[in-house]
Amino acid sequence: MSIRGGPSGRLVERRGRTARRPPYTRPVLRRPLLSRLGCGAAILAAAALAALMLTPLVRSMIFPASQAPFPEPREGEGWSVVSYETTDGILLAGASFPAPSSDAPVLLYFHGNAEAAAHNLPLADDLRARGFGVFLAEYRGYGGLCGSPSEEGLYADGEAALAELGRRGISPERVVLVGRSLGSGVAVELATRHRVAAVVLVSAYTSLVDMGRIVAGPLAPLVVRDRFDSLSKVGRVGAPVVLIHGALDDVVPVAMGRRLAAARPGARWVEVPGTSHNDFPGLAALVADEVDAALAGARNAPPP
Repeated sequence: MSIRGGPSGRLVERRGRTARRPPYTRPVLRRPLLSRLGCGAAILAAAALAALMLTPLVRSMIFPASQAPFPEPREGEGWSVVSYETTDGILLAGASFPAPSSDAPVLLYFHGNAEAAAHNLPLADDLRARGFGVFLAEYRGYGGLCGSPSEEGLYADGEAALAELGRRGISPERVVLVGRSLGSGVAVELATRHRVAAVVLVSAYTSLVDMGRIVAGPLAPLVVRDRFDSLSKVGRVGAPVVLIHGALDDVVPVAMGRRLAAARPGARWVEVPGTSHNDFPGLAALVADEVDAALAGARNAPPP
């Protein structure tokens, strides 16, 4: 007779040899593979549906589209409203402040998301007084114009403005692209396509997805369809690049501007103390000084 352990580990008698039963183990219940895949698909479908529903809301936040139109210029003001058309058939309008001479630089200005081009008429007048020509470009869906703004749409609008300058005898080599906030993404994109005189970015972001992460966290890539990914493009800009950013910017973090500047070797970084996103005193003089310096540096640079 021998002794053997039972289910509880106690010894039991049995004829023959002495042995122990293995301890009782609770069976592990595994979810069938198809069930797990179905659960994952449902989660993805729910996320996609949420992104689809939120995209129009997010786009309306990116493009609030001020409807302020250009006023009728008064006699002697020295500027005019210009109509021109995009390649996809949208009729646009811009404000043209002619350059004082045939070789003077022309600043093609792209405004921020919460304003219209008409709001920058005083800025353009100040820049003209510094010896520049200025063209204030309006976006589709803004300023009383037709169309719905989007990333690709704004790029097309920028191309149309540059083409209109060309029809007026102003080649890209005379054009300085100036983009503020939202408009910085348009300026960077055009500067990767055309050899322009210089690029000035005011309160520029790295991308709108990065901006979205401030509010939506990891959901931002799903709901922000208009990427404006300047960080991945700015290194391909061949023209001199200047970035101007308020140290107290409460909309686009100044750290974003620093990252963008670091991504473009040779870019000039100008951080303005005591200045926020919407309160930027002396901007015209600052832009004019930086454009003069950038163009002078380009003229004096050794040939490549």
